[in-house]
Amino acid sequence: KLTVLDSGLGFCDTRVGVGNPGVNGSYVKVHYTGKREDGTQFESSYTFNRPLEFRLGVGEVIDGWDRGILGGNGIPPMQPGGRRLLQIPASMAFGEEGVGCKKGKPLL
Repeated sequence: KLTVLDSGLGFCDTRVGVGNPGVNGSYVKVHYTGKREDGTQFESSYTFNRPLEFRLGVGEVIDGWDRGILGGNGIPPMQPGGRRLLQIPASMAFGEEGVGCKKGKPLL
């Protein structure tokens, strides 16, 4: 069942991991599939058979990912090996205009 917070960020753990969760600045590897509200897939790390690597909590990815993985404010932190479905509102993703720029810099 998807739990949606007042911020609009929703989460549901489909598999809880084991071990110490990541902290601000730690490197993580994440496999993901991005879908629009209508279910249309727009991106997936599985296409390249390579997880995305980034540092948590330092703005290298959209805010919804940092919050959804680090946890806090009603969301438990993810642990290694876990799987989580995130429903990310536009304000924590690419904005109302969609994919393009974040803080004036191109998204990768």
